[in-house]
Amino acid sequence: MNTNEQEVLKQMVNIYTPNGYDWMDTPITKNNPLTYHHIIGRKVGNTSVSNGALLTKSSHRRLNMLKTKDNDLYEEWQWLFYAINVSMTHPLLPYKEMMEELKMQTEEVLYKKDNEKKLTYKKNI
Repeated sequence: MNTNEQEVLKQMVNIYTPNGYDWMDTPITKNNPLTYHHIIGRKVGNTSVSNGALLTKSSHRRLNMLKTKDNDLYEEWQWLFYAINVSMTHPLLPYKEMMEELKMQTEEVLYKKDNEKKLTYKKNI
């Protein structure tokens, strides 16, 4: 993360007060710190509060994986990030509910094969 992203990240933390969770509802920890995510990619979009999302390292990685597997679901997350930015406050209940739904869908898309393998394994026991 470059210096400009670090500065904008600090501004966003002051505005949105994450309360221990990022915008994909993942806990923020010492080993999983916040990062700055560009809603409109850095090649086209600027590094600013209005173009950013507060994501932990693991959420950022999951979101990037999701983009290659299900772009429509990825775009739904992007829309949610934009809506949170427009609100200029930490994610409120309607956004938290949307996070929960998108999180379940994301887990299904990214880890479906692993779940199928586990179910097959359990059936064979």
